[in-house]
Amino acid sequence: MAKLVVEVLDASDLMPKDGQGSANPFVEVDFEGHKQKTQPKVKDLNPVWNENLVFNIQNPGDLTDKTIDVFVYNDNQQGHHKNFLGKVRISGVSVPFSESEAVVQRYPLDKRGLFSNIKGDIALRIYAVLGAYSGNSNSNGQVFEPEP
Repeated sequence: MAKLVVEVLDASDLMPKDGQGSANPFVEVDFEGHKQKTQPKVKDLNPVWNENLVFNIQNPGDLTDKTIDVFVYNDNQQGHHKNFLGKVRISGVSVPFSESEAVVQRYPLDKRGLFSNIKGDIALRIYAVLGAYSGNSNSNGQVFEPEP
């Protein structure tokens, strides 16, 4: 089965959301109704995740018609709520079917609505692979590259 790999690398200059000048950001990726998320980074406006989120692609020929929605949230640890920090929508047209052709791209975070107060950007590397993906995954389906 084909796989979509979303490498969530880092974000920078995020908006503070915890009332103390910081945030506990995590990333949630939505592809075809399936969601996966990174681990939250505590009190970090410039977090580094280096996590791979892997999704099944039902029909690789349809990838060009799909979108990948990437959301950055603040983990509000008191009530298990999440505060919106920004989003990016990526067209499947831009996804190469080769890891070697994939490049790291920085995307400015978009607002959710007219009155959202958003800043910062996120670095992602996205590609599709046909057949098995050889990364290591944890119980959440998140895949982590082996350390060099």
